[in-house]
Amino acid sequence: MTTKRTLLALLLAASAWAAHAADVTIEPADDAQDAAAPADASAKLPLPKTIYRGRVGEAPVQVVFGFLGDHASDEVGLFDYSKLTLTQRASGKNLQHAEIDVTMNGALEASRSALRYHLVLDYADKTWFISAARQDWQCTGGKGWTQRPCKTAAPKPEEQSAQ
Repeated sequence: MTTKRTLLALLLAASAWAAHAADVTIEPADDAQDAAAPADASAKLPLPKTIYRGRVGEAPVQVVFGFLGDHASDEVGLFDYSKLTLTQRASGKNLQHAEIDVTMNGALEASRSALRYHLVLDYADKTWFISAARQDWQCTGGKGWTQRPCKTAAPKPEEQSAQ
């Protein structure tokens, strides 16, 4: 029962976060951040690339739901999976770096059984930002995860004739 309450709370919170997702700044990667570290060790190291930046005060999970936007639900808040699992990990004692996996199992789409996002977040300038992202699919009848979208099954002959 606690798991159901937690999931419900996450989904309700996600819909509230999605309401302000349009206000979240998406910044292109800055070429200056790709420069090699300066010879002076006391100089500030460059920040990782920014794929998506949250707002001041948002927690990592809020930034992830803002980034996923309509991938977690459609424009009216409906979703096409039976179970959403979110796992957040810190890198040791470094609480300014986090990794979050979001897995959506039981997809209603016939070609895939699950979808997974792996996101790396860093904290700088009072905001969390996504510095790396990967999307994986688990296809129906397949083994394991793949980074290629599942092939949609061809319609059956009787379905084609009905159209």
